[in-house]
Amino acid sequence: MARLAFKPDSSFFRKIAIGAIGTRAVCADLAGYGHEVVELERGSTDTKLWKDVKRKRVRIPDLVCTKCGLRVESRAKTSADLSMSHSPSDEARAWDFGMVDRDVVAFPVCVAAEETYWCSGRLKDALAYWRERNWVHWEPRGRINYFTVEAFRSTPSSRSSTKGVTEGSETIIAWNARFSSRTGRVDAVSPDRVTVRRASDGHRHSWKVAGSLQPRVIEGEEVLEHQVLASDVPPLPAAQLACPGRLVDRHIAQLLQSRERTLRFTGVKLARLRGDRAFQADVSALSDDADEDVYVRLEAASYLTSVCGMAAHDLFRAHCDCADRRTQLEAVIALGEAGTDDAVTYLSCILDDNARPYFLRSAAAWSLSRVNKPWAFERLIRAFSDVDRDVREEALDGIIAIGGPAVPLLAAGLRATDSAIAAGCAESLRRQRDLPDHVIDELVQELRTGTNPVWTTWLLGHLPRERVASVVVGLQPSAPHLHYAITVLWAFAESWIARRWESLPHLTEEGDGHG
Repeated sequence: MARLAFKPDSSFFRKIAIGAIGTRAVCADLAGYGHEVVELERGSTDTKLWKDVKRKRVRIPDLVCTKCGLRVESRAKTSADLSMSHSPSDEARAWDFGMVDRDVVAFPVCVAAEETYWCSGRLKDALAYWRERNWVHWEPRGRINYFTVEAFRSTPSSRSSTKGVTEGSETIIAWNARFSSRTGRVDAVSPDRVTVRRASDGHRHSWKVAGSLQPRVIEGEEVLEHQVLASDVPPLPAAQLACPGRLVDRHIAQLLQSRERTLRFTGVKLARLRGDRAFQADVSALSDDADEDVYVRLEAASYLTSVCGMAAHDLFRAHCDCADRRTQLEAVIALGEAGTDDAVTYLSCILDDNARPYFLRSAAAWSLSRVNKPWAFERLIRAFSDVDRDVREEALDGIIAIGGPAVPLLAAGLRATDSAIAAGCAESLRRQRDLPDHVIDELVQELRTGTNPVWTTWLLGHLPRERVASVVVGLQPSAPHLHYAITVLWAFAESWIARRWESLPHLTEEGDGHG
């Protein structure tokens, strides 16, 4: 029997979160070099997963610059290191699969600046119940080091190791390097030693350079924490990271004609992101080619829909209705990236179709949350009354992620006659980072006039007291019962019992899943 290889959900999500935070840090860092970087690999800056359907995709670098076409793979770490997962026997899992020599690998370091852990358990008769929460504030820290794929391919890795079963039984290969543990100035460089004087207090510290390691800094250079001081593989100097500001001649055309599928995918995506209709014929040929990788074909469909105005239903129907669940999932996500009005209509139809499996309806809700159109927001709000509780929660997560643009529709939704919609709007508004003052003023005014008191009262009672106390106090003369209800809610929300609170705990103990 083959050995089981798996990652527990919590461990796997932690890695996904670190990767997303690291990739976002690379986006911000490269912006400082003039790049306009966006996702090339779908979901590289997010943590959305569909556990029941493994996504079929071309393994490609995480990011691409829409100005110059630079492709960047982000390998986030929790400590400075030059290592990557790799399979010597499975080509598709090799560290450099889908990449070309000119691609760049970035190594951001993300540390847990703040982490809190809470758990609670109980045993009743033969039923054990366990609940835990883990909040981590991840912070990108120090220098992000960049290397070309060609530099890694030209330098044999120095060591390898295999992680345990709970870590996915991955093989890790690494290249030797020394990193600065401080921000400061390089005080001295010799063939066997690098010394840095710390900026904060002038303290000097030296790192030994041995074996095949070569110094990668010069005397007098300003260095940051986690910056490579010496390594087997030469890092890209800052001067070579500057964006040239344009694509080389015929760059997209050459990508579309490449024999490497990840380059074809990149060409289609760049054409779509740049809104360039000049490649309609070439992209149509890729979309119609039954032998082409489905990931490339779906990106082609997104281009033809969003840039060339072709009907989303005609381009995506076969993919959405095919027997392969993975292709269905990717098709729905690609529809969201097209983002046109008819793509929103198609996504809404999928979300409305109770005969569709949950994963597909969930993907439709998630994709609608990525489309910056009021019509998409309205459809997510209507999903608060869906018969499937999981779909409702997916819609809730999506509308919360949208943030400010959805607030006016959510405030109006508090007046919905359907209590499920009103409840979802109240919770969505509660979860907004910073509700505008005028929205809070309007909510209080509605209470004064007796409009929709239930969910508006609940919402005001769950907002931070300091945000609403000054306007809520005005309710005491005109609506003392509502003022009292809000203060009761404040008292609960600020109490020590709030952390342990569960709805209907006796039913939870009986295993109905509520709580």
